[in-house]
Amino acid sequence: MKRLIHIKPALENRLEHLKEWVTGFETGYIFLTALDLDIFSRLKTPLSAEELAALCGLHGDLTRRFLNVLTGMGLLHKKENRYGLMPETAPFLVKDSPYFARYLRPDEKHLSVFMRLKEILKQGPLNEIPSGQDQKPQFDRASMDWMARVSLLGRLQTTVKQVISLPEFPRAKKLIDLGGGHGLFGIAFAQENPDLRVVIFDRPEVIPATEDHILQYGAADRVSAMAGDYTRDDFGKDYDIIFEACSFGGNTSVMQNLLRKISSSLRDNGLFIHLTFTLDNDGKGPIEPLLWDLKNHLVSDPPWTLMTDEEIFRQLSGTGLKGEQIIDLSESASGPFRLMISRKMG
Repeated sequence: MKRLIHIKPALENRLEHLKEWVTGFETGYIFLTALDLDIFSRLKTPLSAEELAALCGLHGDLTRRFLNVLTGMGLLHKKENRYGLMPETAPFLVKDSPYFARYLRPDEKHLSVFMRLKEILKQGPLNEIPSGQDQKPQFDRASMDWMARVSLLGRLQTTVKQVISLPEFPRAKKLIDLGGGHGLFGIAFAQENPDLRVVIFDRPEVIPATEDHILQYGAADRVSAMAGDYTRDDFGKDYDIIFEACSFGGNTSVMQNLLRKISSSLRDNGLFIHLTFTLDNDGKGPIEPLLWDLKNHLVSDPPWTLMTDEEIFRQLSGTGLKGEQIIDLSESASGPFRLMISRKMG
């Protein structure tokens, strides 16, 4: 009889790897529940499980076990039976922090759609987003200020360094940032080119925040704000560079019309620089855009469709623009961002 210790495994054991996908769902829901209960804000000062349970009206023993999981996830630390926040994540989890991750909690509303995933896969997309699921973007001052702060955690710096390294940038005299919001990208471009005049174009309700940031950074001599909807309204002509960062939401028809407007607003050989999320051409990644794409299509008439790099460049056909370069910023921009660079054909 062959000794068991000498039996070579028939195949590599991937069971634990597969189990991670199940535990990931569980830990994700635990995290969202902690956000809903405002656990992290309450633990700015360390508390015992009993103290937190009394404060929140929770079951004592289950609270202790719940906090132990959050500790195991690396979100809390535990010392002498008291739980507190980990310093590196605390700024993003405490409500009154300027960097509070304000857009994490609404994602829980989409769980009800995901819980119906098997049904939707069999029957097709839902006719409408269930009540309370439609997350409309916020344009209030607090949201604009938050977006400005978060952009400075690396995404803005990485993007601007890439743009100013282009040979066309030092020669540019006129740039518009479509959907520029807080205005920091446009301000940064003006700071790096003393001959550049910049227009920040966005919705009327956003413009007061934009103008405040322009004044804050002393850029009013060369940076101005313009109000409107860039998919419908005129935004000027003869730009050397048109820049847009993650503000577009629309179907392929709307995108085609916008690309034609952009082309007509550029000088010959001018650049359209588009910071966005795309899918790999083989459709295998990145995982975050793949998830967003699925989420959008679980309901009919999705607000937008994520495309591959090749598909985006194909969208340029007939618009007067030609795709030239794709720069992957994911390693240094805190997300799967890509910079798409196109040129107006002369």
